[in-house]
Amino acid sequence: MGLGNGSPIDSDAIDESVERIRRQLGDGVVDVRFQYRNGQQFRQRDGADIRAARVTVTPGIHERGGYFDIQWWENGDYKYHYREQGLEFRFGREAANTATETPVRHFHPPRDLDAHRQSRIGVERPPELVTIAVLKTWWTAVENGDESLVNAQDGLP
Repeated sequence: MGLGNGSPIDSDAIDESVERIRRQLGDGVVDVRFQYRNGQQFRQRDGADIRAARVTVTPGIHERGGYFDIQWWENGDYKYHYREQGLEFRFGREAANTATETPVRHFHPPRDLDAHRQSRIGVERPPELVTIAVLKTWWTAVENGDESLVNAQDGLP
């Protein structure tokens, strides 16, 4: 069935993730926008339940900046999809993978988004800890200008 496995979107978890990024990165957060329906443009917060958040950050791994699209579902599934010019990767948790050989907590590496590798992120909840882990692995790649370091750390939450 895929991400969420039929579960509703968890707007509170998305908000928790955005707030953690703001606290961790401070002025490195350039913009935050929200999506309310699939396929709609991201826009300023208007108080309604959200479907996804887009957090624009600087610096990027190879470029001046990039952005994370973040989604959470009530069953605990999540997606952190990072993009900058010429680069993207994704961390996710997908309960529907339990009955398959694909890892539930997985990583789609740059240059091979169809691959499902085991994520080094060791927690599934709360959203705040997952967000810290995603930022830690991303920041290691930023500091070194090396995308191969994403999902290469040990000791993530």
